[in-house]
Amino acid sequence: MIEIDWSVLFFVFLASASVCGLLVLTERWHGKLTHDNDLQGAQKVHQHPVPRIGGVVVMAGLSFGTLGLYLIDSVAAPQMKHLIYCCLPTFMAGMWEDITKRVSVTVRLWAAFLSACLAVMLVGAMLRRLNIPFVDDYVGTYWPIALMFTTFAVGGVINAVNIIDGLNGLASGSVVLIMFGLGVMGYRYNDLLVVYMCAIGAATMLGFMLFNYPFGKIFLGDGGAYLTGFWVAECAVMLLARNPGVNTWLVLVICLYPVWETGFSMWRRKVIEKTKTDQPDQGHFHHIVMHKLVKAKWLRQGAPGWQVHGLSSPVMWTLVLLCQSGMWLFPQSQKLALLGGAAFLVAYHLIYAGLQKTK
Repeated sequence: MIEIDWSVLFFVFLASASVCGLLVLTERWHGKLTHDNDLQGAQKVHQHPVPRIGGVVVMAGLSFGTLGLYLIDSVAAPQMKHLIYCCLPTFMAGMWEDITKRVSVTVRLWAAFLSACLAVMLVGAMLRRLNIPFVDDYVGTYWPIALMFTTFAVGGVINAVNIIDGLNGLASGSVVLIMFGLGVMGYRYNDLLVVYMCAIGAATMLGFMLFNYPFGKIFLGDGGAYLTGFWVAECAVMLLARNPGVNTWLVLVICLYPVWETGFSMWRRKVIEKTKTDQPDQGHFHHIVMHKLVKAKWLRQGAPGWQVHGLSSPVMWTLVLLCQSGMWLFPQSQKLALLGGAAFLVAYHLIYAGLQKTK
C-alpha cells in the first residue's frame, strides 16, 4: 500500500491557517477592496462586512502542498504543479469578481471550462467513460465528446460548490468530507496522486475553517469557492481517469450533495417558482434548515449569527456523510455502495418537504 508523508499535510494546514489569520488581522488595510458589504442580498445571512478573499488561502494551501511534495521528492509533485497552473483561470475570474463585483456569471463559467480543458491537456484529466450503456461507446471513442462531458462536469461541480457556500463552514466542511471519501477511494486503488490531491485539499480547508467556522471571520468568496470546486472536480476526474475499476456513479454519489442541491434549486426555481434558474434566493436546503433552527426552542430568539451557523452547518454535513455511508458499509461492492446515494436522496426530500410544511 502507498505511504503518505503526514508532515506535508501538517505543513499545508499550518500554511493555510497562517495566511488566513494574516488576512483577518490585516482586514482594516484591505477591507475597502475585499469586504462583502452586501448585507441585504437575497442569499446573504451575515450581519457585518467580512473579507471574502478566502481564495487566497486556498491557493496558498494548494501551492504550499505542491512545494511540500517537491521537498520530499514525491512522484506526485509535477502533476500537482500542472494542476495549479490549470486552476488559474477559474481562480483569477473568481478573485476578480470578489474585488470588483463586476465579473459576469458567463465569464466565470467560461473560465471554469478553460481550466477544465487545461487539465485535460496537461495531466490527462478527461472522462472517457460514464458507466452508461451505449453512451460509453461514444465517450470512449470520440475525444471531442469526452472533452465536452469533462468540461461540463467540472464546470458543474465548480458552480455547485459555490451554490452551497451559504453558511459558515458549510462549503468548506462539506468539501473536507467529500475529499476524504475520494481520497479513501484513491487509497484503495493505490493512487498516490489522488490521495495527495485530496489530502492536501482537505488540509487546506481545515486551516481555513479555523477562522471561518463558526464565527465567519473570513469567507471563501467566489475565488475560493470556484477554486475549491475545481479541485474537488479534478480529484474526482483524476480518480476515474487513472483507475478503470472505479465506478463513475459511486464517485458522483460521494460528491452528490452540492451537485444535487444545484440541480434541485434550478428545477425548483424554473418549475415551481417560475423564476430564472440563476435567481438568488433563500430557498436552498441550508437556508431552510437555518431558519427552522432559529425558531427552535434550543436556539433563543435573536441568537448571534455564529450560533445559528454553528448548528446549521453540521446538520448539512450529516447529509454528506450519508452519501458516503454505503461506501463504508459495503467497501467490496460498488453497487451496494450506491445505496448511500439513494439514502441521501430520500432523506433530502423528506426533510425538505417536512421543513417546508412547518416553516
